[in-house]
Amino acid sequence: DGHAVTLIDRGNLEAAASFGNCGLLAVGEVVPISKPGVLTKIPKWLADPKGPLYVRPSALVTQLPWLLRFLWSGRASRVREIAAGMAPLLQRAGDDWRAAFADAGMPEALIPSENLIAMNARSDYEADQFTWGLRQLHGFGHQFLGTEEVRALEPALGGPITCGVLAKGWLQFSDPGAILSGLLALFAGRGGKLVTGDATRIETAGNRATAVHLADGQRLPVETLVLAAGAWSGKLARNLGLRIPVAALQGYHHQLPRPGAALNRPVLYTNGGFVLTPLTSGLRIGGTIEVAGQDPKPDFRRADILAEKAKAILPGLDTSGGTQWMGPRPFMPDTMPVIGKAPGQGNVVLAFGHGQVGQTLGATTGRIVADLVAGRRPPVDLTPYRPTRF
Repeated sequence: DGHAVTLIDRGNLEAAASFGNCGLLAVGEVVPISKPGVLTKIPKWLADPKGPLYVRPSALVTQLPWLLRFLWSGRASRVREIAAGMAPLLQRAGDDWRAAFADAGMPEALIPSENLIAMNARSDYEADQFTWGLRQLHGFGHQFLGTEEVRALEPALGGPITCGVLAKGWLQFSDPGAILSGLLALFAGRGGKLVTGDATRIETAGNRATAVHLADGQRLPVETLVLAAGAWSGKLARNLGLRIPVAALQGYHHQLPRPGAALNRPVLYTNGGFVLTPLTSGLRIGGTIEVAGQDPKPDFRRADILAEKAKAILPGLDTSGGTQWMGPRPFMPDTMPVIGKAPGQGNVVLAFGHGQVGQTLGATTGRIVADLVAGRRPPVDLTPYRPTRF
């Protein structure tokens, strides 16, 4: 749009959720993690050190208010509202990414391989008809597959898997890290300026943001500010007089350069709580939710658990030479993002809190932000994502 744009970023790209995510364009992920039936499972998950959810004891007290809001958002009536709110964004995600990758000269970055959701028993599928029904209602179809159909799609899968679901319309990114580097190159090639630094404070005057202060003492004046700082956005939003309950939920991955087992598409294993994604850089095993507060030290035993679990469904998997990662997903209690003008601030746009669909909705959110900065009407109603909904 002709703006002079400066991007302030910590600079450690390999520590970012944009680098370490599972690499799925999860267009049908309209249903939040907290939903009917989850509350009864939480005690079992917390008691299992290898379970998909772990709360560090040191974080329990500080994070308890957020967790209670998270669970309250899982009632059926609210989940239906959330699904209706997420659908307009997710319906655009594929087309918006195709356009972004075309601009960046990276059409190969998006792979048309639909996600296979693998299960141990048909009863696992039938027990979650609430989720499947909501996805179907909002235009995201699926196909149930029996044992032979699953084996035909993914011969390498074994163990207790007996059936699955093919999620229609889902896509895969070739490699999140490579994509991030390519988009940064596009940004720089169009005249964008990258400043490496830790933003510590937003300076305001009246009802406008006037500057961003960095940890090294720099003060960067702003005309218009876009706050898209992921899990750290809530802290910076307080400088604007806003208290927005965004939490950092840590995710892990274990990536194998020579897995010794080939997959044709991403596989989400519901009973294990992890995703297997074949990337150009190797097989990524990603998942788990760890509640540990802001900027915790990694507990890479969580990544090791993912690799060990994967052996149960991929016989012969070679876990040697793997690399581990931990990064923060920015979650709102209702798992819907915050997108829109900051209340009380005439020149601030908010864009954060996308939870498990940050990579999926990156291009769509970017286009909405561009419209807001330029004074154009966004293509979707932003009411569901308003920062004042809590």
